[in-house]
Amino acid sequence: MTSEEVKKIFFKYDGSLFAMAREEKEAYENYKLLNISEETVEKWRQELFLDLWEQLKENGSSDLFNRMYDLSENKHKRENLLILKKALHEVNYANLNVNACISETVLGRKALSERSGMIFWAYDLGEQEMAKELLQYVWKLITVQTFDEKIKPRLERNIKKCYLIGSKINYSTFPI
Repeated sequence: MTSEEVKKIFFKYDGSLFAMAREEKEAYENYKLLNISEETVEKWRQELFLDLWEQLKENGSSDLFNRMYDLSENKHKRENLLILKKALHEVNYANLNVNACISETVLGRKALSERSGMIFWAYDLGEQEMAKELLQYVWKLITVQTFDEKIKPRLERNIKKCYLIGSKINYSTFPI
């Protein structure tokens, strides 16, 4: 198997070696045999990230946004954060489930002590104003009137998380 063939499979699984090993063991073994450098892997991740960004601009898929975030979650580069911030405005917010899902990505899906999500990413990079802007953006997504009892508790949890994150980043003024 060539490097280009392995790269295609790497892209297919969004850079997840675990998924590759689980779904295509032979391809994973070939990947390991090729001794792909960490530098090449990072180059591939960035290429995939930018490819997903182009796709997102065309169709507004929230799934593409989340895939972009997942690719960047462990490598907090300012450049990718700026692209993700722009990408928020390209997402098609077709329903409150999308609002909640995107909000959870920005707020972080892990325990607050893990400092996951785009807000802490921005804050930890020294981009305190961007962290506040992201918090305000999420606030607008989740403070909507709904009578849907399925989504309402989820939005309420996200609102509580906004307040908690706001206190962690010294920002407590939310637009009403």
